[in-house]
Amino acid sequence: MQMPSNTFEIPGSFLVPGFSIYVLEIRKEKEKWFYIGMTGDPHYPSARSAYYRLVGHLELSKRSTQNQLRIAMREKLGIVSDDDFKNIALKMHHFPIPGFKKLADKLSDKEAVKQLKQTPAYNEYKEIQQMVLALENALIFELKDKLLNKTIGKNIKQETIPFPEIYKSIIELVINE
Repeated sequence: MQMPSNTFEIPGSFLVPGFSIYVLEIRKEKEKWFYIGMTGDPHYPSARSAYYRLVGHLELSKRSTQNQLRIAMREKLGIVSDDDFKNIALKMHHFPIPGFKKLADKLSDKEAVKQLKQTPAYNEYKEIQQMVLALENALIFELKDKLLNKTIGKNIKQETIPFPEIYKSIIELVINE
């Protein structure tokens, strides 16, 4: 007797640090919910990979600060037990944004980070990171009724939304699903 199996395939681009917007699609029976997130840290010049962010969102630790999706699935969808998790499907849509340059190998030294923040390279990082944040905020604001995000985003004038092609693609993805 052959045992049933599941397959999980990760594109290599999901493993590479860089700026991106991602949409997590959660299907539970006939319901479909979404979570929108970004990579690109506002406090340290780093941008974790999309896969790293996904894993963080599903972290089990109660002290985790990155498991907002798991908390939302529990509070809004009633997904608490292993049996509940067996009845959902999770899909990740990843939209890479160019411009990320690794600025340091080790960011645990506070003094090194402080010095790095005074460089032109950090200013370039921060400029793109703020654009990614503005895109995330605009998407969350526009789609908030379909999202599990705890934030409400910000209303940004349509003509000033950065990366308009990504914005339109994500709006279509969520609205047409």
